[in-house]
Amino acid sequence: MSPKQLEVFVQVVQLGSVTSAAQALGMSQPSVSKSLALTEQQLGFALFERAKGRMQATPEAHQVFEEARRMQQSMARFDRFIEQVRCYSVGQLRVCATPALAINLLPQAALRFRESFPEYGLVVDMYLNNEIEDAVAHRQYDLGFLLQPMDDNLPASSVVRAGQMVCVMPAGHTLAAHQAVCWDDVDARELIYITTDARIIATMAAAIEGFRERPVSALETNRYGMAINLVRQGLGITLVDEFALAGTRLDGLAIRPFSPRIPVMVRAVTGERQVIVKPAQVFIDAMSQLMPPINPG
Repeated sequence: MSPKQLEVFVQVVQLGSVTSAAQALGMSQPSVSKSLALTEQQLGFALFERAKGRMQATPEAHQVFEEARRMQQSMARFDRFIEQVRCYSVGQLRVCATPALAINLLPQAALRFRESFPEYGLVVDMYLNNEIEDAVAHRQYDLGFLLQPMDDNLPASSVVRAGQMVCVMPAGHTLAAHQAVCWDDVDARELIYITTDARIIATMAAAIEGFRERPVSALETNRYGMAINLVRQGLGITLVDEFALAGTRLDGLAIRPFSPRIPVMVRAVTGERQVIVKPAQVFIDAMSQLMPPINPG
């Protein structure tokens, strides 16, 4: 099956009509029908049955369709990779970061990067924290920034900044009078839980007895920025990594260290490269400089 036959087959399955598939592909209806007939001949079994004017995929076609979609996605990734190699040859850095860092810090780091490399191509994207390593490994990006529990086994060069989890509350909250907030001080009914990353949650659960026993009325979100804004609305308090506060407006909020101390870090991911190229190092340095210690309290 040629790539064009594959495309025709997928479109007919998705749209259920030769006419619709022909319009979507910019082909004539006879050409689409001829492509399907050739594909069925090559495969040795029927792919479609006509039912009330529509092309009904056979059970065999559904199996082929799933594999065909995977092949298309693989080819799309390959095409992106070739384009990225072409672009990189004339100077391009592709960077992704976990949402809080991407929204608050990547634009500022991009500005500093431009000062050193004004003619360099630059891609800055937001990616889910647990998908960044895979995206860099598959060469979709050259550099990624993610948040994770502190790991002393990692090379120091990959640690952009070490920090800790902190408690964020409205400035007038009773806990704002504390030098540090202990878990025993927290009313679980007003805690805004963050479900962003399984590794962070597991680390917090290991350090805090009863952390997973949240009340039925618990307020949850999968974004640190959302949690901070919910606090700003007076809906409770939350526990976030201090890096989520970098570049965030803090007026009206109180930030306190949390006990037990839960160390976290921002890590730079560069794939299999043994030596970090200068543009990537400049970007890493810019991110590090933009993440000064919050010094809660």
